This record gives sequence, structure tokens and C-alpha cells, in this order.
Amino acid sequence: MVSPNVLQPKSPDMNWLGSYFQPSLLAAKPYKIDAPQGITIKLDQNESPWDWPAQLKDKILASLKQKEWNRYPESMAASLTEILAQYVGVRPECLITSPGSNHLIALIFDALGRKLPGKVVIARPSFALFESHCHYAGIPFETWDLDENFHYRRDRLPALPDGSLVVFASPNNPTGTGLPKAEFRALLKEFPKVMFLADEAYYEFDDEPYTDLLGEFSNLLILRTLSKTMGAAGVRLGYAIGSPELISLLTKLRLPYLLNHFTMEAARVMLTDPEMKAFVARNIDNARRERERVFQALKGLPCHGMQVINSKANFLLMRWPDQKDTDRVYLGLKEHGILLRNVSSGPGLKGCLRVSIGTAEENDIFLKAMARL
Repeated sequence: MVSPNVLQPKSPDMNWLGSYFQPSLLAAKPYKIDAPQGITIKLDQNESPWDWPAQLKDKILASLKQKEWNRYPESMAASLTEILAQYVGVRPECLITSPGSNHLIALIFDALGRKLPGKVVIARPSFALFESHCHYAGIPFETWDLDENFHYRRDRLPALPDGSLVVFASPNNPTGTGLPKAEFRALLKEFPKVMFLADEAYYEFDDEPYTDLLGEFSNLLILRTLSKTMGAAGVRLGYAIGSPELISLLTKLRLPYLLNHFTMEAARVMLTDPEMKAFVARNIDNARRERERVFQALKGLPCHGMQVINSKANFLLMRWPDQKDTDRVYLGLKEHGILLRNVSSGPGLKGCLRVSIGTAEENDIFLKAMARL
């Protein structure tokens, strides 16, 4: 119940207020993540299940305490960009940072997608925010539909006039499949006047990162995050890599002071501390091994025709031919305190649930629950 002493702003006439906004924004549904109560095993957001060691947190807090909190942080996080550039293996002027890669998706679409001489093409199914932001911003787009096994196919790519923008993810979320580097290199060569935005949020779990392609092609922009393999979802740091000319233009749209003292200090330790590097390497190895173990175990379950899609990321996609079985499994797992991501309402994802790879103990509980459903 709202207190009578709390100010309630007057509601406007939506016929008047709506005239300020894109019709597509008014009609679009907001990006939403449910957080049900009573969940003990959270396998719905592709987070790392391993928190940072306490001694690393202490190093960050000690350094953070020395900062002047009454002063702004670096306006463009230049010192962190230099450290991140060394980690990636590029020059600092080839990087732009932000509080998570989601923020950069909006920035890139706003910069490149509004007045294209060509068209925007988005892989489908893929990360929901690609299509959502186009709806919010009123940017028309076509889709590059994956095949029935969620693989990229050249013959399904729409016609690409010069000045187009193609957006896709590899490994793809939520399917876990990827576009092999050799096939991507062929596309970059075939369409030299088409910009390709490759989302590599999960690239450390794969064996074919696209980084070196930036030395061969100028029509490539790579998007990444430190939330997944680094276990830094709470730190909020994403970045894009591209030519200095492209990054310079995108930086004009990047607001100053986006990264706060905590994010920059945590990232500095994350990227330079030997103990952290060993911790991340163990996490990647554990996630890969657990992913394969869970994949093989799920394939062996007689679960109403369930198909499990092999993955290059830290999650697996399960698909049932009957949506009723999908809903039954999702709700049944919730009753056991296990939360998955129900992606079945997304385009091309009917009957699908996505499960993040947890700890060995969490995965065992999940598999036992699946065997009983």
C-alpha cells in the first residue's frame, strides 16, 4: 500500500505523451528477467557459479579505499583501457569500454543502424536485446534465420547491399552454436562494404576467437564482456574492438564517467593479478568439462523426445517437440528450487529451455531432478 504522504506525479494524456516517442517503442515489450522466490539453484543467466576468492576481493577493497570518492573517476577510463588492450592484444585506440556489453549494443545500433544505405540483418534466434533495441529505436531489420539445428548457413543470409549491418553472436546465445572462423572469414571477404558486428560474449569457452580477423578486415566490430568467464557479472564491464577510425566515432557517443571507481579497480585486479588469471583458467576448464558431462547425461535421459543442442558456451539448450512438456519440466524444476531460463516464447525457440552450467554439485542436483520429470 502506498503511503498518502508519497508524492504521486500526475499521469499525462498518452495521446499527447506518445507523440514524443517512436511508435515501435510504445508497442515494444520491455526486456524483463523474472526472479521467482524460493530458488536455491540459479541456472538461468549464464553466470559463472564460482565467486572470486576472498583475498582478491580484499585487494580490490584496499585499493578502492584509497580513492577519493568525492571525485569523479577517469572520464573515459583511459588507464583501464590500456590494461584491457594488453589483455586483448590490440592498441588502446582500438577499444571502447562500457558498463556491460548491453550498453554498447544500444550505442552501436544508434551509431550505425539509423541511416544505413543498406539494411540491418540480425541472426535469429539470438540475444534478445539485438531485436529489442531495433524495436525501441524504430530501426527496421531483416533476420538471418538459423537452420533447424540452430546452425548458421550462408544460403539463409538475406541479400546484403553495400552499407548493411549484420549482427550475430558466436557462440550464440541461447543456442550455444557458433559460426566457424573460416566461414566468417569468407563472409568478410565476400562483403567488404558490409559491417559485421560479432558478439563474442562467450568466446573464452570456444577455440576459435575472431580477434586476429581484425588484422585482415576493416568491416568487423567485435563485442565482448567480462561477465561470463571472468565471473564478473556484478562488476559490469564490457568492451568493443575495431579499427581506430570506427572506435573513434563510437567514442563520440560514449558518455563520460560511465565506469565507476569499483568497476575500474576490480577490472584492474581481474586483468593483471596472477592469482586471478589462475582462478579464471580453472573456471574455464571446469565449465568446459562440466558442460560436456551435463550434455552427455542429458542425452541419455528418456525425456519425452527432448533434444539437447551441443554448445560452445557455458550453457545448453534443450528442446521438446511439445510445448506442454517444456512447461511441465520448467515448472517441475522450479518446484525443486532450480531455475532455468524459459526461452520458448522467443522467435524460433518454441519448446526450448536454456540451462547454465553450474558447479558439479548443482549440476548433479539438476540432473537428478530432470531424471524424475
